[in-house]
Amino acid sequence: MDHHCPWINICCGHLNHAKFTYFLFFAPIGCMHATFILIASTYRALYRPYYMYYGTGHEPLVELGLYGFLICMFALGLAIGVIIAVGMLLCIQVRSMIRNETGIESWIKDKAFYRARGPEEPEEFIYPYNVGRWKNLRQVITWSGIPVSDGVNWEVRDGCDQYTLTVEQIKQKEDKKDRSIAYTIREAYSGSLLPVTKGCKVCCCVPFSDEPRIPTEIGDKVLVTRWKRHWLYGEKVTTSDKLKGKNRIRGWFPRRCAVEVICDNGMFPHDTKKDL
Repeated sequence: MDHHCPWINICCGHLNHAKFTYFLFFAPIGCMHATFILIASTYRALYRPYYMYYGTGHEPLVELGLYGFLICMFALGLAIGVIIAVGMLLCIQVRSMIRNETGIESWIKDKAFYRARGPEEPEEFIYPYNVGRWKNLRQVITWSGIPVSDGVNWEVRDGCDQYTLTVEQIKQKEDKKDRSIAYTIREAYSGSLLPVTKGCKVCCCVPFSDEPRIPTEIGDKVLVTRWKRHWLYGEKVTTSDKLKGKNRIRGWFPRRCAVEVICDNGMFPHDTKKDL
């Protein structure tokens, strides 16, 4: 999957990537056609007296009242907006097809180039699915609209296999866990989207994300991996087997509710990370 599109209310991924790209191509084309018609019609309406008195009599005359003119201007603005917005999305999708990578894969690849590599790993990360621009395009754009691959097995570059990107992602997650910072909750938080009891700055600076908020109780331990000025994102440390794996509790919570845990030797505690 590449992403979920709220405008067409469907996820865009392997099987419908080409059709979604066709939609992004023809929507601006249709809006361009509408833009030319609206501009020409509005021009004829504004200069209607001129064509009536000085025209040849064969020009088409357009008559617009106040409300008709306002509606035309509104429609023209919408058409131009769609051309710009959807045109930019089209450029993003074409770039994605040329590189043969989704948004998530692009994120993983960018981080792979800056990750410190171990002695047993190759010196430079090779993205496995980029087999050439035209070949990448032909894997998505076909006459039938059905992509070449089955969605499970993919053509990869020499020296790579089907799990090269997966292994890289696992390495990045391990590095992320090693860089996490342990916090202890000192103030309870209900998990509310707008915690008015935590202050105006916390309410006004909420994270613009669909990621969940996690309720916390005094004494809870959280491993923080991301942070903003007034919010922290982390994962609760638990010893319960039922909460490990897919059911891990992760999300945002106010920074003022937690305090960083530092050992006497000045190092962050790592024993809590073993419980995850």
